[in-house]
Amino acid sequence: MISFELTPEQIGLQKRLHRLAREKLQPYSLQLEGKGPGPVDEGFLKIIAGQNLNSFIIPEEFGGRPLDRVTLSLVTEEVSYGCAGLASIYAATVHAVSALLIGGSPEQKKAYLPLLLDPGGAVAGCAITEEKGGSDTTSFTTTARLEGDHYIINGSKGPIINAGCAAFYIVFASSDTGRGRAGINAFVVPGNAKGMTFSPYHHKPGLRNTPTANIFFHELAVPQSNLIGLPGSGYLLLMQTLDLGRAFFGSICVGLARAAIELATDFAKKRIILNRPIIKNQGISFLLAELTTELDAARLLVWRACRLMDLNLDYTRESSMAKLFASEVAFRAASEGVRILGQKGITGPSLMDKCQRDAQALRIIEGTSQIQKMIIASQI
Repeated sequence: MISFELTPEQIGLQKRLHRLAREKLQPYSLQLEGKGPGPVDEGFLKIIAGQNLNSFIIPEEFGGRPLDRVTLSLVTEEVSYGCAGLASIYAATVHAVSALLIGGSPEQKKAYLPLLLDPGGAVAGCAITEEKGGSDTTSFTTTARLEGDHYIINGSKGPIINAGCAAFYIVFASSDTGRGRAGINAFVVPGNAKGMTFSPYHHKPGLRNTPTANIFFHELAVPQSNLIGLPGSGYLLLMQTLDLGRAFFGSICVGLARAAIELATDFAKKRIILNRPIIKNQGISFLLAELTTELDAARLLVWRACRLMDLNLDYTRESSMAKLFASEVAFRAASEGVRILGQKGITGPSLMDKCQRDAQALRIIEGTSQIQKMIIASQI
């Protein structure tokens, strides 16, 4: 039987986070837009800690209160409704934790997962992308050579979300460049490891509240015990981690799209021209009807992918479908929302303008729309 009904517990969590997103996150995130690029905002860290967001992704044996993936998508959507930037910070932490949960040893999980339950708030990072490689994850120029009982990491990664702020990083590097995918390994690297430096934070038009920077590794030594999984298993772990992450970036897009549609609808009901609200014009009302329909479709795609995860079934195609469709809906909703608001959408601090800039970034990070189409096509 297929059911779309949420449980009372899910509804209660959804309402609590929605109230936080509407009353605190939206105005606070807009306030932060005027600041220059920097590390994760302390206010965001307090929200992560105060709402116990990290506990939702950590098993009970390590101090967490884990949620199923469908419920976690509800959490991500509500956080994104308030600020897609904070939601992206959280999603990067989910990435890192997912990699540890999939391939990490009991000792690695015990050592690193509790760090995210710091009462002051904490984040993690996943160092995958390289500037020259972009969407190509079949090989890396970052290397990790084995010397005795340590791996020595050299190279660079970027742009990386939560760079310079993370309690730990999951770093993907090549230990045998001649073997391609088979030579890729993954490592857990402490956030304060010697031999790791960072570029200045990137100045971005969208997701300005999400810190991104390049990470540089120079003769960084990590014990052999920090290798995640068996030697040469890094590429498989990378694919599994990305497949999980795409659906949750899809839920970020759903939250952003919902915020944009609600802003546009509220404005259209209040904006009076020729003695009637502009929502009475079919050019406006039909557009909002289309966007509302597409929003529901995007959310259902996210839920389907997450449900497949919870059932331990294959979800590669479905996760990419969710990311592809939801990111395009978010961009259309925000772009059309700016047009509906007119001057209100482009003058002064504007949540709609922020939504539009964030939505453009979300079409790129976690795999562009073209990459998602390639993945889906490969699964047909």
